[in-house]
Amino acid sequence: MRGFAIIIGFDGLGWLLHTLAGVPLPSHVLGLLLLAAALFLNIVRVEWVEGCAALLTGHFMLFFVPLLVGAIAFLPLIGDSWLAAAVSVTAGTAAIMLATGFAAERLMSRGREKGHEQQRSLF
Repeated sequence: MRGFAIIIGFDGLGWLLHTLAGVPLPSHVLGLLLLAAALFLNIVRVEWVEGCAALLTGHFMLFFVPLLVGAIAFLPLIGDSWLAAAVSVTAGTAAIMLATGFAAERLMSRGREKGHEQQRSLF
C-alpha cells in the first residue's frame, strides 16, 4: 500500500506542477520524472514501490481500454484520415519501443561493466 501511495503522491505532485507552475508537459509525465529523480537520488527506495509497480504494469492492458473505447467512439469524426492516424500510432509505438529497448540495453551493459570492475577490484 505504501508503494501505491508514493506513486499516486508523485502523480499528484506532477499535476500540481503542471497546474500551478504551468509546466508545458503532461502532469503524469511530470510525476514520473519526479519519481525517477527521487529514485535516482535515493529519496525513494526501489523496494518501496517495486511491488506496486509490478502489479500496475502486469495489468497495463486494463489502462488502455478507455483509450480504445474513446477511439472507437470517435471513428466517424476521423473519417478519411484513418490511414494517417493508424500509421502515426504504429510508427510512434515502434519508435518508443525501439528507444526504450536501446536505452534498457545500454543501461544493462553499463551495469554489467560496473559489476565486472567491482569484481576485479576485490581481487
